[in-house]
Amino acid sequence: MALLLLAGCGGGGSTEESLIRGPGYAFAAPGDWSVSRRAPEVRAESGVNVVSVARFELARAFKPALWSQVVKELDRAAQAVATQQRGEVTDPRTVTIAGLRARRYDIRYEGSGKALVQRIAFVLRGKNEYLLLCRYELGGDTRACDRLLATFRLT
Repeated sequence: MALLLLAGCGGGGSTEESLIRGPGYAFAAPGDWSVSRRAPEVRAESGVNVVSVARFELARAFKPALWSQVVKELDRAAQAVATQQRGEVTDPRTVTIAGLRARRYDIRYEGSGKALVQRIAFVLRGKNEYLLLCRYELGGDTRACDRLLATFRLT
């Protein structure tokens, strides 16, 4: 079920958003994007632009006290994604998403004949890992990606 919201965008205009729900989470996506669900992922897309969340079960519960060790593992995972895409990791950082410490990466690569950015963020809680992903053209509109990270909530 999609709930339409109004969100202010640059230039004083507004655009409709859909509240997308997945198992244990929700996030906002542009209302006119196509939404698909295929376990473990919920995805909204329009052309090369994508926002998605996938939930994975961890073998052991995440312990915040081990954050520095977890960051090393997440850095390796992001580098593996970049290698797979024949791209490079840029702007790795620790951020707050849904009130939790999270790790975010931008991966620049070529795809569909375009220079693209795939932003990934890992949110860990208990035995769950949430992989937030968005893709947009390099230098293009990042609003959908920004909204994914800002509106992601655990339910």
